Amino acid sequence: MPFQLSVVTPARPVVDCAADSLVAPGAEGEFGVLPGHEPFLAPLAAGVLRFQTGGRTQSIEITGGFAEVTATRVTILADAAQLPKEN
Repeated sequence: MPFQLSVVTPARPVVDCAADSLVAPGAEGEFGVLPGHEPFLAPLAAGVLRFQTGGRTQSIEITGGFAEVTATRVTILADAAQLPKEN
Protein backbone atom coordinates (compact mmCIF):
# COMPACT_ATOMS: atom_id res chain seq x y z
CA MET A 1 0.00 0.00 0.00
CA PRO A 2 1.52 3.38 -1.02
CA PHE A 3 2.11 6.32 1.30
CA GLN A 4 0.87 9.87 0.74
CA LEU A 5 3.63 12.22 -0.50
CA SER A 6 3.33 15.98 -0.17
CA VAL A 7 6.01 18.40 -1.34
CA VAL A 8 5.36 21.99 -0.35
CA THR A 9 7.31 25.25 -0.45
CA PRO A 10 6.52 28.59 1.18
CA ALA A 11 5.21 29.73 -2.22
CA ARG A 12 3.01 26.78 -3.23
CA PRO A 13 2.22 23.08 -3.02
CA VAL A 14 4.28 21.20 -5.62
CA VAL A 15 3.18 17.55 -5.36
CA ASP A 16 0.42 15.71 -3.52
CA CYS A 17 0.13 12.07 -4.60
CA ALA A 18 0.37 8.43 -3.56
CA ALA A 19 3.95 7.11 -3.82
CA ASP A 20 5.49 3.65 -3.63
CA SER A 21 9.01 4.76 -2.69
CA LEU A 22 11.10 7.89 -2.18
CA VAL A 23 14.81 8.74 -2.22
CA ALA A 24 15.67 12.13 -0.71
CA PRO A 25 18.91 14.14 -0.43
CA GLY A 26 19.38 14.19 3.35
CA ALA A 27 21.83 16.59 4.95
CA GLU A 28 23.98 13.57 5.92
CA GLY A 29 23.44 11.62 2.68
CA GLU A 30 20.59 10.17 0.65
CA PHE A 31 17.91 8.15 2.41
CA GLY A 32 15.06 6.01 1.14
CA VAL A 33 11.49 5.61 2.37
CA LEU A 34 9.03 2.78 1.75
CA PRO A 35 5.45 2.40 3.06
CA GLY A 36 5.36 1.57 6.78
CA HIS A 37 8.66 3.34 7.48
CA GLU A 38 9.57 4.19 11.06
CA PRO A 39 8.68 7.86 11.82
CA PHE A 40 11.48 10.44 11.76
CA LEU A 41 12.28 14.08 10.94
CA ALA A 42 15.38 14.89 8.85
CA PRO A 43 17.01 18.00 7.39
CA LEU A 44 17.40 17.98 3.60
CA ALA A 45 20.25 19.22 1.43
CA ALA A 46 19.95 20.70 -2.03
CA GLY A 47 19.55 17.96 -4.62
CA VAL A 48 17.08 15.76 -6.44
CA LEU A 49 14.13 14.13 -4.73
CA ARG A 50 13.11 10.96 -6.60
CA PHE A 51 9.86 9.09 -6.04
CA GLN A 52 8.08 6.22 -7.71
CA THR A 53 4.35 6.17 -8.31
CA GLY A 54 2.48 3.68 -10.49
CA GLY A 55 5.73 2.16 -11.76
CA ARG A 56 6.98 5.55 -12.99
CA THR A 57 9.90 7.44 -11.44
CA GLN A 58 9.56 11.20 -11.08
CA SER A 59 12.01 13.77 -9.78
CA ILE A 60 11.93 17.22 -8.23
CA GLU A 61 14.89 19.51 -7.67
CA ILE A 62 14.89 20.98 -4.16
CA THR A 63 17.14 23.52 -2.45
CA GLY A 64 16.94 22.07 1.06
CA GLY A 65 14.35 21.91 3.81
CA PHE A 66 12.98 19.15 6.02
CA ALA A 67 11.34 15.73 5.60
CA GLU A 68 8.73 14.45 8.03
CA VAL A 69 8.17 10.70 7.65
CA THR A 70 5.43 8.57 9.20
CA ALA A 71 4.23 5.07 8.35
CA THR A 72 1.57 6.45 5.97
CA ARG A 73 2.79 9.92 4.92
CA VAL A 74 5.91 11.80 3.86
CA THR A 75 5.82 15.58 3.93
CA ILE A 76 8.69 17.47 2.32
CA LEU A 77 8.92 21.09 3.43
CA ALA A 78 11.33 22.48 0.83
CA ASP A 79 12.86 25.95 0.69
CA ALA A 80 12.23 25.86 -3.08
CA ALA A 81 11.32 23.09 -5.53
CA GLN A 82 11.15 22.74 -9.28
CA LEU A 83 9.64 20.00 -11.42
CA PRO A 84 11.61 19.05 -14.57
CA LYS A 85 8.91 20.44 -16.87
CA GLU A 86 9.32 23.86 -15.21
CA ASN A 87 12.97 24.25 -16.35
